[in-house]
Amino acid sequence: MQICFIKDGTALTLPVTPAGYAWGVGRNLETINISQLGDVYRPGGRSRFSGEALECLLPAQDYPWMEPGAIANPQYYVDILTAWAAAGEPVRYIVSGTQINTQVYLESVEWRERDGTGDVYASIWMREYTDLEAREVAAADPTDSATGNASRPMEGSGSNQSYTIVRGDTLSTICRRYYGKYSATYYNALAKYNGIRNPHLIYPGTTITIPPESVLLGG
Repeated sequence: MQICFIKDGTALTLPVTPAGYAWGVGRNLETINISQLGDVYRPGGRSRFSGEALECLLPAQDYPWMEPGAIANPQYYVDILTAWAAAGEPVRYIVSGTQINTQVYLESVEWRERDGTGDVYASIWMREYTDLEAREVAAADPTDSATGNASRPMEGSGSNQSYTIVRGDTLSTICRRYYGKYSATYYNALAKYNGIRNPHLIYPGTTITIPPESVLLGG
């Protein structure tokens, strides 16, 4: 498992995988008082994650358990994370091997050195981002005519299709659009098929090939 933040083409993987992480989904409940029944509850809108901090270690020296390519310089990570937090703009948050691939605000970043080694222990507080202009992708998404993309499920199709990446896309959402599934198996396979080294880092304007599901999975 790796934990990665992405913003404006910069991918920041935490140098040491945290011992744990938290995430949650839910729905706000509306309380209604009914005579002789008392309070009853009715589901309201979807609630957004705003939970406990992500606790992580930012080493000042090389350790064998660090992620490949990690930098033994806590300030490098602190500078990027605090700049993103101060900007007040959404950052993509990814936990590999899970379904967590979403945008968040970095509400605050706190860090401390506590054992004389120079290693820094950081706490990252996040709130789930909500795009007020976002709309669910449908078979006739009006944005498709503007981008040249079409939401065409590939069931029964024996030929490749092309798709031009637009801002806000992820490979998992593209897989959901074309295959109806968005697990790591699918978006990793799509990345490999198109020669994309990091499935979590794609760029608007890039055109990729969408093969039939049987070809994608090598079936």
